[in-house]
Amino acid sequence: MNNKLLFIILFLSSFGIYSQNFCTPKEIPFISGEEIIYDVSYHMANTWVPAGKVRFMVKDSTFKNINCFYIEGKGKTYKNYDWFFKVRDKYASFVSKESLKPTHFVRRVREGNFSLNYDYSFDYKNKKAVVIEKKNDVDSKETINISSCAYDLMTSVYFARAIDFNKYKIGDTIAIDIVLDKKVYEGVNIIYNGKEIIKTQHNKKINCINFKIDLIEGTIFKGDEKMSVFVTDDENKVPIYIEAEILVGSIKVFVNSIKNTKTKLKFLN
Repeated sequence: MNNKLLFIILFLSSFGIYSQNFCTPKEIPFISGEEIIYDVSYHMANTWVPAGKVRFMVKDSTFKNINCFYIEGKGKTYKNYDWFFKVRDKYASFVSKESLKPTHFVRRVREGNFSLNYDYSFDYKNKKAVVIEKKNDVDSKETINISSCAYDLMTSVYFARAIDFNKYKIGDTIAIDIVLDKKVYEGVNIIYNGKEIIKTQHNKKINCINFKIDLIEGTIFKGDEKMSVFVTDDENKVPIYIEAEILVGSIKVFVNSIKNTKTKLKFLN
């Protein structure tokens, strides 16, 4: 049941294929200091159960003397849910401020009796990524080939926020490559699904963009399923609400709190 945090948070055209220009966003929809906290609910036995929280944050940082964003996502189940399935996950990326491409990515997964530790170093000039797996105090290293449009789990979330959906019509798809473990999943589709007003769990209404994302087979999610994501229809494109079917039941993710967005959110009430 690995990869839970990614696709909970993850969210986060007629271009069947993409171009180098498309892979470099024109506008960055977030700033250093942004912090978003989500509540996660799990549907089980006809009942929605509060299961945990996910926290995303962005700050200025450096990696190997390069100025960058440090983007971190942490997810954990509530203590009273740990008996069923305990989760303590962390994803963190050092990301170019211009291209949103990762320089280094860290993945730490603790889910039930399962644990996973990966470190990734990206070399876009040579289209390579070095993946180090830490297991039982032994490190294994592998070099994989990547495209110029390949992203790790964390940066793929923030890249999706940078897409200008006003350029697309309903049903259009945008394809990106996602590096997961020691494999590159090519052509993961983001499908534009229109606009809708969403009410938050604090009863605030806001205009949103809806898109769906292909879910990678072999995770806790069903094959050939899609996750539905709603982001604010503004410069921030903050994910407000997410829903997805999983192997057993389904999940809903609601925004709880938002701090330090690029521009002020415009609620309708």
